[in-house]
Amino acid sequence: MTIAHHENRNQVTCDTCPASYPNTYAADDWSAMIADAKVAGWSIRKTMPAALDRDTSDLFGAAPRMAGSDKPQTHIHTCPDCAKAQQKGPLL
Repeated sequence: MTIAHHENRNQVTCDTCPASYPNTYAADDWSAMIADAKVAGWSIRKTMPAALDRDTSDLFGAAPRMAGSDKPQTHIHTCPDCAKAQQKGPLL
């Protein structure tokens, strides 16, 4: 989960590590939460849309099971430390 919801408060959490932006915001302050996190160095960007053709009937003869699948995430949230590591790239 990238946005944690608890007792009518929201908090940005990193998708690659357990870090979270320290401030919490009311649901009405969504744009302020995103703006503050970006100012603090967080990377928040849109993800690529999921493939629309998820049908496996040609392989298995039936439509895929959709029950229990997670709602696709529309944005990726990365803390400043993980963002720096991604910019540097792998060691080799």
